[in-house]
Amino acid sequence: MLCEVLWQVLAGLGVERCFLRCLQTMYAKDIIRINHPSKGVTSNFKCQQGVKQGCPLGPLLFGLYLDALKGRLDGKKCDAPALADVHVWLLLFVDDLALTSELEVRL
Repeated sequence: MLCEVLWQVLAGLGVERCFLRCLQTMYAKDIIRINHPSKGVTSNFKCQQGVKQGCPLGPLLFGLYLDALKGRLDGKKCDAPALADVHVWLLLFVDDLALTSELEVRL
């Protein structure tokens, strides 16, 4: 799950334990609802993926997570497609990412 890895990343970066526990508490009981245009509002359910939308810390937490992911992938060999003789294996934009490969890669 993203959060467990995120906590490990933050601890590895030296984030103070007290602050880390505050973040974990913020995410521990994250309940959301979805407002569907034709079906209306869903009942409450636990959100178990991603960072909180609209939270000022969200982009920073996501960026730190992606940086750690990129660091782990840098040493892996993969057969990424070439664009103008540059092998593109990781595409990042705002809060999205795409991994590319012409072969199956197990991490």
